[in-house]
Amino acid sequence: MNGMIPRKIKGFRDIDPELNELRKSVVKKAGEVYELYGFRHWDTPILEYAENLGKYLPDKETVAEGVYSFRNPETEPVYKDDGSELRDESDFVVMDNHHLAMRYDLTAPLARMYAEELFMQSQKGQLTTKNAPLFKRYQYGPVYRFEAKLDPGRFREFWQLDFDTVGTSDVSADAESCMILSDALEAIGLDRSSYLVKVNNRKILSGFLETIGISGAENEGNVLRIIDKIDKIGVEGISFELGRGRKDSSGALIPGLGIDPSIVKKIGDYFEQFTEEKSRSEIIENLSSLNSGNEKFTEGVDELIKIDNILQASGYDEKRVLFSPAIVRGLGYYTGPVYEVESLLTFTDSKGNLRKVGSICGGGRYDGLVERLLGIKVPAAGASIGVDRLCELLVLSGNANVKTDAPVLIAVFDDELMSEYQKIAAELRQAGISTEIYYGAQRGLKKQLGYADKMNSPICILLGSDEFEKGIVTVRDLKLGNELSDSITNKDEWKQRVQKEVPRNELVSVIKQLLHH
Repeated sequence: MNGMIPRKIKGFRDIDPELNELRKSVVKKAGEVYELYGFRHWDTPILEYAENLGKYLPDKETVAEGVYSFRNPETEPVYKDDGSELRDESDFVVMDNHHLAMRYDLTAPLARMYAEELFMQSQKGQLTTKNAPLFKRYQYGPVYRFEAKLDPGRFREFWQLDFDTVGTSDVSADAESCMILSDALEAIGLDRSSYLVKVNNRKILSGFLETIGISGAENEGNVLRIIDKIDKIGVEGISFELGRGRKDSSGALIPGLGIDPSIVKKIGDYFEQFTEEKSRSEIIENLSSLNSGNEKFTEGVDELIKIDNILQASGYDEKRVLFSPAIVRGLGYYTGPVYEVESLLTFTDSKGNLRKVGSICGGGRYDGLVERLLGIKVPAAGASIGVDRLCELLVLSGNANVKTDAPVLIAVFDDELMSEYQKIAAELRQAGISTEIYYGAQRGLKKQLGYADKMNSPICILLGSDEFEKGIVTVRDLKLGNELSDSITNKDEWKQRVQKEVPRNELVSVIKQLLHH
């Protein structure tokens, strides 16, 4: 065995039929909502050229971090920016084993797909931010991230479910994204009172930081990285890290940025005033009172006002969508509105502690979508639902009401009757009834009924040579049998209730009745 035993790679899982059925339900119901808004289903490959994926992960410094990447075993040409092959001094095409990477989200492949379609147009100089074509798509499937530290519930392969609108800078698309998230979660099975879509705008915080003396992309990025920790360490913690630094729970010193205390206080005060939930109009009023005429800040507030008008007109009140200037997660990644869905549900963990579920999905506007690939900014907005995280939430909250249709089982007692077993199965399948013939080596009744129980089969069909000669079939209602097992202790009485002989020519209609009673 070369020192190996049969085992999964760390961070990966085997997915059972129940979770697969729940995933299928989540994707189907959300997909139906996306299509109601005009999105069409596209797929992209799991493998991409690493250079095309670029740097999109908001919590990693380089594309190499957190990504499964390796050299292509196939040698291919190296291309210049104009699409022609690179040649050496002897005019031979330069070849290389390019780096490949497994997709770490569904957004970076979207950027490649969109850019690939428009590459020739961009080479002719005909493509600009203003004439970028509108493209709406949704996609679902597995993504892969090398998480160095695997916390409970985190995996290196997990499913995402995205929708994106590319080619528009109109924040109406952002308002629509909030509406879609709300509609999709309710279609999936969450009650309206169990979640909140919270909205912020990167421009507002950027403008605010600019007015208090923090300007430039690098300085702003450094501050945002620390502010992004506010959920974990609170306003006091980020104040220390922005200033002189702090000690973490282990006693290790985390160096601070050394920002002037008066500026740090202004940042702390800004977030303190937005810790309580208020109406959208109150938030807009509060933000407007803070505005010192900064252009970015003004633009961000104006965008929230437009989003509010659209939400009001469409019937989405504060019970579904709130404005929350305290939301900072992903602000280093997004360029405008940002939205995060918070679950209001709680659950008891393995240690008996009551815990909040927290953030379950989100998105925002990212106008740098294809800039690195095409050299121009193409506006885009969209959101992603973490399918596995949402499935876990549905299970914890008791909303995973997905019915798995297990097959009717035909028990096998006589090899000479296999043709008849197949004939019965074909008749049932033609009637739309999922049917399985038992092919196991151990043919005892107890073993076959144990298999049926494990498969959660609702009905078992029993046919031996005696029944065959009489033109009858024995049908055992396993579902009813499970329901009666607690109330009926007498074996003969139980068997009489759940098992009956039926004429062979009436078998299909009897099975149909039993499945729908």
